[in-house]
Amino acid sequence: MQYERSASVNISEQEKTFRALISNDPALSYFLETGTMQPNAKFAEEVIYSDPAFLAFISPYFHEVYVNAITSAFDLEDTNLMGDINMNAILLDDAHRKQALDDILIYLEQRKAALELFHATLHMQGPINIFILAEHTSIDTIYNLNYLPAEFQEFRSDYAQVIMKVINSLANWYQSAAMTMITDLRELSVDMQTANDVEALYTLLNGNRRPDAIESGYGNSGYSGDPGKNTREILTFVVLMILVIIFTIIEMSSPDYKGSHGGGYHYHRSSRSSSHSHH
Repeated sequence: MQYERSASVNISEQEKTFRALISNDPALSYFLETGTMQPNAKFAEEVIYSDPAFLAFISPYFHEVYVNAITSAFDLEDTNLMGDINMNAILLDDAHRKQALDDILIYLEQRKAALELFHATLHMQGPINIFILAEHTSIDTIYNLNYLPAEFQEFRSDYAQVIMKVINSLANWYQSAAMTMITDLRELSVDMQTANDVEALYTLLNGNRRPDAIESGYGNSGYSGDPGKNTREILTFVVLMILVIIFTIIEMSSPDYKGSHGGGYHYHRSSRSSSHSHH
């Protein structure tokens, strides 16, 4: 329900009082009318804001902008907006608060389902977009999850478990991406058991890091999501190099090798290899 500053003349004196309070509170009126927060803005500390009658009046308006603002903060990875929302009171009665949190949970469950899909795709060695994956695991997403009310503690722990499954599927092929994700995940507020699981995975991955790991698919171009294809490319390159070595050995063992090449051997530059010389 969209809040409008103006109202019909046929309203009760109580509603007039409530509307006057909102009009005199720049932060609250701005939030209700625009659905966003001015930087570092705080609602006025009015005792009546906790009054059941006031909450019953404002809840239908506050519910809609509150849910939309939080989902927008996740979509835009806007930690400033989420932080500003977090430092203000949730002006909802019990029924509307429950409904708002349920609406937010539905949205977050969709994001978790997307992560599950990433995990399934990686498990089947299918293609993924690393940048879209990062939108669900970034440090900004972690911070936004931490800003949510205490009722989301269980969801945060469940979400962390799914991220860990993704990391495990990713770690064998793109360690830097996996290390970034597990490092960010350590910042998420979760239950003790999940926190221990995150630390254990971080320790394992950090101990198994390979400085010379080939990760050309991650970074500028993103992760193709096809480890099998990358493996085939590496094997093809190895086979070609073996053939080149065999051909070179055969040529060098030829009776007329020295007569043909004089005092030195020059490897002809090709499209795949660089120039080498033997003295």
